[in-house]
This record gives sequence, C-alpha cells and structure tokens, in this order.
Amino acid sequence: MTTSTIPHSGEFMRLFARIPMTGAALRIATTLAGYISYDGKFRGAPRGFAAFTMKELQAMTGISDRTIRSALDELAHLFGLTIERRHHDRHLFTFSKVYDAEENAVPDEDLAPAETVDIFHEKRVTGSQPPPSLYTRTKSNNDTTSIIQILDGAGSVYQTPFAAIIEDSKKGTEAAGMDTQFLWKGFHMLNARNDRAIAPLSWLVAFVRKAKPTFQHKPKAPAPAAPPPVCTDPVQLMARHAPSANRVFHESDLRRAIGADAYEQRVAAIQSTYNVPRFAAQLAVHGQAVRAGTIDR
Repeated sequence: MTTSTIPHSGEFMRLFARIPMTGAALRIATTLAGYISYDGKFRGAPRGFAAFTMKELQAMTGISDRTIRSALDELAHLFGLTIERRHHDRHLFTFSKVYDAEENAVPDEDLAPAETVDIFHEKRVTGSQPPPSLYTRTKSNNDTTSIIQILDGAGSVYQTPFAAIIEDSKKGTEAAGMDTQFLWKGFHMLNARNDRAIAPLSWLVAFVRKAKPTFQHKPKAPAPAAPPPVCTDPVQLMARHAPSANRVFHESDLRRAIGADAYEQRVAAIQSTYNVPRFAAQLAVHGQAVRAGTIDR
C-alpha cells in the first residue's frame, strides 16, 4: 500500500519475501532497497530514491545486462519501480507502489553537492563507488521464482523450472541416487504437513541436500561353505589307511608276509567284487593289511 513513510530495509525484505518473483528480480530489488537515500544526499539521490548506473548494478549482482533489464521490468510490474535516467550520472530508482517517494523528496537546491569519482574508468558519476560484488558468474537460478507454491498434489516436477535445481542440488549427496520426482513430492508433503502455503527456494535446496534414502539395499551375506562330500566308495574307504605314495613298499612287505600267491588272490578278489582296476584293488588290499596290522603304514 502506498505511504509517504520510507520503509526501512527490513520492511523491504519482508515485503519481498511475501511476493513471488524470480531470483534475479529479488537480487535487484534487495540491492536497490539497501541503497535507498534517507537524507537526500546518499550517492547523489533525493530521499526515497536509490542511485545506480546499469554497470554498477551488473557489477554488484553479477547478473548479465539482459537479465537485469528483464528483472527491472518485473519489478516495475510488481512494485511500480520507476527509473529516471540521467546522462553521466547515476539513474534514480524508486518503488512507487510501496511508498510515495515524491512526498519525501528534498528540493534539488537543498542537496549537498556530491563528490565525483571514477567508475570503471569510463564515465564520472556522483556519489561513492559501490563495493565489489559478492556474487560470481556461476550457474545461478536468475530466471527461477524464489518462492514455491505448496500444492496438495505436487504434480510433475519436469513441468516446472525446479527439476534442474533438484538435479544439481543432489549431486555429491546421499540423495544422488534418489528419483527427482520422489524428492519433489516429499518436499511438498513435508510443507503441507506443516501447513505452509509457500516455501522459499532455499528450503528446497536444503531439503534435497539433507535427504537420505529410506530403503538401502544391504549386501547379501555370503552363503555358508558347503561341507566336503562324504566318501561312500568302499574301495576308497579301504585304501585310505595306506597312502598311495608308499604302495611299492606296501606290496613288497605284504608279499613277504603272506606270500605272492595269497597277495594275488586278495587283489583278484577285490577286482571281481567291486569291478575296479588292479591299481585301486592293490591300494584296498594294502589298506586292509595296514588296518589288520599285517604291515606298517
């Protein structure tokens, strides 16, 4: 509502927080509100006005010239921002829908002369040079609204400008593998549960960066090692008492102990009973002899 009292910076900030606007418009509005002249002398501007050149706005906000002009058009629509362009001087900016700056203006003859300084070594303007920009030319969301409307049904995030923001925010976090649409719906559900109708864009970024997967796939435990198979072959069970490496010594000792004919009869009996080769039958005979104590192991 229009008033003749010049709002303070905090009142400007609260007003801007309630009005949906793009990030670029919010940055420009905040910069202008922070340089409003209250004494009619600050930076060569009358009371209720802020004085800037376009290059100063570009340097302070880190926003391109084209985006600045779009933001100024947006602020003109939202807050009645007017610009009085002055050649070789800073232009005068005022929010005509927020307060009536003309009622607070000081006549030009009452203004103290402002010293001139060099700006960018190109032209001279009145007042002091603004501080260097806190922003750099990075990928910023200048064209994205700074306020998100909380809806019962979140809808598709890919029909909004916030899908790219969520994708960038979740990189390098625990939410990197989470679905973008899932995060978007979760953000709306959280704010709806807390009865919030709007939420700042910064809340969405913080929500995504702190999100953690609810269900995490745990690695399967290794299967227990299977027990070695139990030997049921009777020939192998008989032969295990006599190592095959000693078979030559076992044969010689057993032939001396029982005779060559008896030895051959035992081998032939194993072969005919279990239908195995002579070598296996010999080991079985040797094993039986070791077990019986006829020969040593």
